[in-house]
Amino acid sequence: MHDRNGLSEPIRWGVIGCGDVLERKSGPSFGQSERSRIQAVVSSDGESAARYAKVHDVSVATDDAEQVMTDPEIDAVYIASPPDTHEEFTVAAAEAGKPVLVEKPMGRSVTEGRGMINACDRAGVELFVAYYRRFHPHVEEIRSLLAEGRIGEPVSASVNYAHPRPNDSGWREMPEISGGGWFVDATSHRVDLLCHLLGAPTEATGVVRCDAGDSHTETAVSLSLAVADGVCCTVTSDFVGAGSTDRFVIRGTAGSIVAETLDSGDFTYEVAGESRSVACNQPETTHGGLLDHVEAVLLDGETNRSTGRDAIQTEAILDKCVRSVYADAIPTTVWDGSFPLTE
Repeated sequence: MHDRNGLSEPIRWGVIGCGDVLERKSGPSFGQSERSRIQAVVSSDGESAARYAKVHDVSVATDDAEQVMTDPEIDAVYIASPPDTHEEFTVAAAEAGKPVLVEKPMGRSVTEGRGMINACDRAGVELFVAYYRRFHPHVEEIRSLLAEGRIGEPVSASVNYAHPRPNDSGWREMPEISGGGWFVDATSHRVDLLCHLLGAPTEATGVVRCDAGDSHTETAVSLSLAVADGVCCTVTSDFVGAGSTDRFVIRGTAGSIVAETLDSGDFTYEVAGESRSVACNQPETTHGGLLDHVEAVLLDGETNRSTGRDAIQTEAILDKCVRSVYADAIPTTVWDGSFPLTE
């Protein structure tokens, strides 16, 4: 079966990268979908692709990304490899006429993000960035409450996210590969939600701590952002302090929304002194809502709500406020311009 854009249903995906994100997050979502299936997997050494294909009954396993991207039996490409490969593979997939879903962070800089957007624009293909929390039920509910004006006009927001630094961070603390450290990898999700829920950034400043040691990446960050119509936002995050937190708050002229633990799926909103609790079931698979959305865009013609132009707003904040501290370690031009960022 084919849709009106010539894509098969289920969509046949070529996946580049067979690491942790595919195994634990996106892979289970593909496995439960009736409208998508993984047709081919690629890894740089070919071995992890072969292992994944054997366990998950995938037809093709290879170390040749170009072979997969140009294969007429592949409808779309999912890039789950480290960020230093995102621009190269996105451009190649777009030139092969394939829509692209790319993991976050989008790239290592605004410069790379622009290259990805331009390539997909030239080819006339969709570009999705995997900020999957946008499609989690509790975030959709918060978005609806804001759209309905339940807490009045948003005035301020705050994010406090922290967890102990993992003992083995691997490439996530190698800026030349990852484009940053744990803030860029994990807290970027929360920065994206501020932009998604409240609007594009108009101002951004940051203070960054980088501890001595093998890694030159951020260990603690404090950002101040202004978005949309002057909503003031703060984001604090650390990966060296004791304990963990994931608090997300939006305050408005008539009330507030408070998620004491964002990923729990529970939050409260207070209006006129009355507090109401909202509990949303967490999705069975991390990327499930995102993949449902991607399928709806590609097969049903819905509007993309996680575009490259959405994601590049977060890239600009990361470039100006975080990556500028260790820009010499990143082999690409880090943007240090003024907001608002226009594309």
